[in-house]
Amino acid sequence: MSAVASRTERLTAARDRIFDAVIIGGGVNGACLYDRLCREGYRVALLDRGDFACGTSQASAMMVWGGLLYLRCFDLGSVYRFSRARDSMIREMGDLISPRVFRYCTAPGAVLGKYVVLGGLYAYWLIGHFNRRHPALEAHYPEERLLAQSAGSLTYEEAVLKMSDSRFVLHWIAPHTLPRAVALNYCAVDGGDFAQSEGVWRLRAQDRLGTSQIEICSRLVVNCAGVWTDQVNAAFAIQSPYKHALSKGVYISFPRPSDHEIPLIFESGAHGDVMTSVPWGPVAMWGPTETAIDDADQGFVFLLDQRNRCLKAESRKEDILALRCGVRPLAVKTDYDKDVYPLELSRRFRIATDPWRPWISTYGGKLTGCTMLAAKVAVAARPFLPSPPTVVPRPRLPGAVPRTRFPGLEKPVPDPAWCKAREFCCTLEDYLRRRTNIAQWLPRGGLGRHDENLPHLRAVCLALADGDGKAAEADLARYRAQVAERFDAVLDAA
Repeated sequence: MSAVASRTERLTAARDRIFDAVIIGGGVNGACLYDRLCREGYRVALLDRGDFACGTSQASAMMVWGGLLYLRCFDLGSVYRFSRARDSMIREMGDLISPRVFRYCTAPGAVLGKYVVLGGLYAYWLIGHFNRRHPALEAHYPEERLLAQSAGSLTYEEAVLKMSDSRFVLHWIAPHTLPRAVALNYCAVDGGDFAQSEGVWRLRAQDRLGTSQIEICSRLVVNCAGVWTDQVNAAFAIQSPYKHALSKGVYISFPRPSDHEIPLIFESGAHGDVMTSVPWGPVAMWGPTETAIDDADQGFVFLLDQRNRCLKAESRKEDILALRCGVRPLAVKTDYDKDVYPLELSRRFRIATDPWRPWISTYGGKLTGCTMLAAKVAVAARPFLPSPPTVVPRPRLPGAVPRTRFPGLEKPVPDPAWCKAREFCCTLEDYLRRRTNIAQWLPRGGLGRHDENLPHLRAVCLALADGDGKAAEADLARYRAQVAERFDAVLDAA
């Protein structure tokens, strides 16, 4: 099986043509739009200053949900749209997404009585056109033994990814190849101008893995930079009626009990928030936070306290396997200056077209709505693009993924050399965090409690560096420093 174009070939291709569209940001929204425009026959470049899916898109709970929580603020329009998008994704992407029963665990003295919650779940089912399994009451259930206290539970159906959120992003990107499609991670757009006479943007982009700066030309720019959208717009003096309000979402992962198979939901806090315990391979993710928290360690302490309130077995910070911290971009008007609780803000996406130049900005959105966002942006982009071509099926990469063993995991993981050749994998962090689940399923980012996996990580680094020992050791040292800062130091401070 032949490899995709090398990074050098893709950098050369980015210099040598005028694209129909350049997409800034390789998270789920940018990647889904890239796939759509590529399938419509346009010449498209996708650029991300880091790795693909390295921001908010790598920090979800892998849930494809219909917006249940927005019933609390009577945002029925969002519930309807998210439910429709969820059901559409289940129908059209059955190989990537599957229905999953969720369990809402009620506790004695909870703010919301079980019958109030059940009524809300039936309303949710109705708004979703009865497409999912109907809600039900259960007095007893297998996971009950895990809970500190229980007054029964309610079940209803959503959907989940069959893979990690990072791999879900990659599946939109990897099949598209030269000459019409160019995807570059670690390529930062740091400026540029619109040549009015030519009708072309000339963007300055820096190859962050090398020393070269390249000029990339395009008829249209789409800003899908997520939490960095406002910064990118400011750099190009782009005006917009929207901006982002930010909310920090934090999860912590623990070893998963063998009988914890269904996502559990617990009422938590005066705001009517919920906490979830989501089974994922050998771990259970606990979270998320919804309030704005000044630093991550405060969030982890809060989550640990909540987990010990809800579950019978005491959890200590020494039991934590992984930390997941993402910042949610919430679309608001540019004059928004209220101190509003994050769940009061809609997760709906917004699209804004600059009134003077061919530039489209995207705001907000969730994994569930990525295909809806891509469809709306594609329509908004038509006036700036050549005549509409015919949509073609998404290409598929041939062959099975070669796999290898990694200590501590039951199942083999994708081979690092294959990930480099086929999936734009450039660094050890890319491989451990986004091409595999090693960093999320094993302690301390895959290093092990006492660095016992160092020899295996060194072998991965050598494979990614094509045998260059000096480059491999530098990559390994960088990753160990990241783990010390983002995991060890955070837990030590908690």
